[in-house]
Amino acid sequence: MAKRVTILDVAAEVGVSRQTVTRAMNGTGRISEATRQKVLDAAERLGYRASRFARSLVTREKTPAMGFVVASFRNPYYTDLAASLLEAGADRGWQIMVASTERGMDEALAMLAPQVDVIVGHLAGADAHLRRVCGGLPLVRLDAEFRSGSDSAPGVHAVGVDLKTGVEEAVGVLRERGAQTFGMVDSANYRRHFGGDTVSPRRRWFEDAVGDDLTGVIVGEESISGGGRAFAELMERHPGTDAVLMFNDLMALGAVQSAHHLGIEVPRHVSIVGVDGLALGEAVDPPLTSIAIDRSEFAGHVMDVVETLAKAEFARLEPIRRRAASRVLWRGSA
Repeated sequence: MAKRVTILDVAAEVGVSRQTVTRAMNGTGRISEATRQKVLDAAERLGYRASRFARSLVTREKTPAMGFVVASFRNPYYTDLAASLLEAGADRGWQIMVASTERGMDEALAMLAPQVDVIVGHLAGADAHLRRVCGGLPLVRLDAEFRSGSDSAPGVHAVGVDLKTGVEEAVGVLRERGAQTFGMVDSANYRRHFGGDTVSPRRRWFEDAVGDDLTGVIVGEESISGGGRAFAELMERHPGTDAVLMFNDLMALGAVQSAHHLGIEVPRHVSIVGVDGLALGEAVDPPLTSIAIDRSEFAGHVMDVVETLAKAEFARLEPIRRRAASRVLWRGSA
């Protein structure tokens, strides 16, 4: 277990008292500007951040706080996940603040960091950069796939989802039901989020599962209309495709609408499968089959990780990793 840098470490580094460090960090008291700057420089160099946990021992405010970062509130997956986390956090006595990255990842993190003890979210960027923006705050990345050991840094943790098993299950059952050719609509947002021509893990797992039976992959925007346009393009380019995996449920809803418009019967002519397991999938005709994430289990894993960090007083621990299961919700679209 790494030792958290304390106010005493900063005081020793500068050669001043603990009280002087406190005044410098809080911008209070009568100290020279030169001394204040020395303290702030030492705090930055050592990676010191005033602990809300420690302050709570003095103020008797015992509620720890977590920041939850989402990509967009326009996608119901994130609002559903936020609801699950808020419920799980309330059950365990945590405060949770939520922010979106629609105006920028760094802006969302910088806004949350002074107000929370740990930040959780679908975070884009290198570990070192994210920790710098957060002032050394512990981070929990929510990724479908765990990052490799070489990319993981102390103080950066992960809670993932075993979507690979769900993708393989969906392809296997579709084959049993007669599907012979498979196509996919991947996410253009994923590429922008992670850079360049990055291929989503979902696409890799799907391509591995279908092998030579893949007809093609189209990239579309993560919206209902974006999914509809990409599905129409896929069917125009590869009209023989009889099973399609959409990157998420939001795009899959658009695919079902697009199929109706094109006169393609679902699932008679083509089976459509989404990812996320949104309740909204039951509102279309036919109801959407989806590789579902157990959000309750997922939220429980997140809370287990952040409580482990709280018990360590949010020290810079070696990476903690947890994984939630997925399952296919078989409805009418496949």
